[in-house]
Amino acid sequence: MRCLRLTHVNVRVQDLTAAVRFYTEVMGLEPIPRNDRGGTGAWFRLGSTEVHLALDPSPQTRSKRHFAVEVADLAEARRHAEQKGAEIDQEDVGRFWMRDPSGNRIEVVKP
Repeated sequence: MRCLRLTHVNVRVQDLTAAVRFYTEVMGLEPIPRNDRGGTGAWFRLGSTEVHLALDPSPQTRSKRHFAVEVADLAEARRHAEQKGAEIDQEDVGRFWMRDPSGNRIEVVKP
């Protein structure tokens, strides 16, 4: 097998309304139509890939598992995330990590 590209990331969320608000208002992702045949969730465009949210109300264990996104201005992205109430989980040179409302970890990196 030779993988060609990442097509999407699927993230479990406990509260779909709060998650949709986070991924649109904090991360600025564009909602797109779902092309699946079942389940409850929401899909978003992120560059040439997609982020899929799947509703799962069971409690989730916090971990360091994450996906990463690149932003044009890291300092502005951090300010914006904080203003919108995102939990900043960790910082390092050239990156920070935040949590969505369900505790999913997202790494934010500069180009």
